[in-house]
Amino acid sequence: MKLSILDYSEIRSEASSAIALRETIRLARAAEQWGYHRYWVSEHHGNRVLAGSAPEVLVSSLAALTEGKMRIGSGGIMLPMHSPFKVAENFSVLTALYPGRIDLGIGRSTGGRAETSAALLDGRSGSFSRYPEQVSRLSGHIRGALAPAVTPASASPPDLWLLGSSESGADIAAANGLGLAFGHFIRGRAGREAVQRYRQRFVPFSERDRPKVLVSLFAVCGRDEREAERLARVFDHYLLDIGEGGHLNTVPSLASIESIEYTEAQQEQIRKGRERMVVGDPASVRRQLIALADLYEADEVMLATVSPDFGLKLRMYEMLAEAFQLRHT
Repeated sequence: MKLSILDYSEIRSEASSAIALRETIRLARAAEQWGYHRYWVSEHHGNRVLAGSAPEVLVSSLAALTEGKMRIGSGGIMLPMHSPFKVAENFSVLTALYPGRIDLGIGRSTGGRAETSAALLDGRSGSFSRYPEQVSRLSGHIRGALAPAVTPASASPPDLWLLGSSESGADIAAANGLGLAFGHFIRGRAGREAVQRYRQRFVPFSERDRPKVLVSLFAVCGRDEREAERLARVFDHYLLDIGEGGHLNTVPSLASIESIEYTEAQQEQIRKGRERMVVGDPASVRRQLIALADLYEADEVMLATVSPDFGLKLRMYEMLAEAFQLRHT
């Protein structure tokens, strides 16, 4: 089974956004050596905890500073906030610079709050109802099937993926012959039917196209179950804060949350959050990931985490690489 990483470039306590971005680069370089298959970065706007607001810029840096054994991409570009033609141009430049290495993952979210979305649109009208049309136009521009032609022309266009968490997302991916990156961390285990629907309705753009599914989820791995649980409490608190409006400025430290007492309603939200997460030591996480891949009949799982300590984050991904015996072929 292939393992991949979706990195949020989270800002830790007493760190900065510049440090968070440098850590993303350090993790990518390490992950490539450990055998991870692909490394994606996200698009979030107005989020004080996450530094990654321009994945196309970060993808360029990551591709330049890695060796070419691991695919690099966006997870994803929030298409309702952008011109499909301009996104196609950005990634055509990236594939010209780094042929055969670039993934273009796209999503339907705004990536931020209403005021941020308004600033991104700069007076233009934005409507989620246009998203299927935008995906179709982006696909046409990237694949050279729709005028105007994108420059630079590339003999090796990026792999196209749609980030979905519902039947409608699965339908859009299938209709356009895109790979489906299914967000288990959004939908939970109710997504198996959507993935099956995607496979059944898949329309290939070329004879070589086949349905491609990866499953993305939250993960926390420690040396043992006790350490994993302590680290997971930080992730719990971060997810809870998002649900309550997002008041954090950085990822909280382990010490800062140890004495917090949650209300019954908050505890219920934390329990629901755990349904989107795997937690445990390397052997336990391996078992859970294999079971999840079997559930979706997927041969690739993409992991995302929020960690209070970069050293522990590095160690987590190294331990999982060892547990799965990853290696590049």
